[in-house]
Amino acid sequence: MMYKIRKINKNEVQQAIALAYEVFMQFEAPDYSPEGVETFKRDVIENHEYIEKCELGICPIYAAFDGDKIVGIIGMKSETHISLVFTKKEYHHQGIATAIFQHLLNDLLKENPELTEITLNSSPYGLGFYKHIGFVPQSEELVINGIRFTPMKYTVKKQRNETT
Repeated sequence: MMYKIRKINKNEVQQAIALAYEVFMQFEAPDYSPEGVETFKRDVIENHEYIEKCELGICPIYAAFDGDKIVGIIGMKSETHISLVFTKKEYHHQGIATAIFQHLLNDLLKENPELTEITLNSSPYGLGFYKHIGFVPQSEELVINGIRFTPMKYTVKKQRNETT
């Protein structure tokens, strides 16, 4: 796998949001009620305040690139909460989301060495993947405004061989 992984810049946010919507409609929407699909569109795809925060880097988005094309993303809603994880269909099962997560985790630990946990709300489709990379469910599945999710937490393991 030779994909470049980095935090995206302001000019790439719309491409990342478009990828999120495309993949959501393929893999998530079939498990959601019409209300859930509308909630996702309203809260993410058409949420100008959120998109502006992404453009300003307040809600950073990390991406994997195949050439200059974004093929996978992980977006943050806060310093410790992941809100978007999507990989284009033809790039599934290649370790892309795992690699983005590792890059994001390393960045977060550089910025905040005291970081102890990262949270996210998993869709039904993503549950197996999140468990695979170390997230643990915090409750049963919930449904709010048509969005089905399982709250999950990743406990950050501290490196023992820190060099100062």
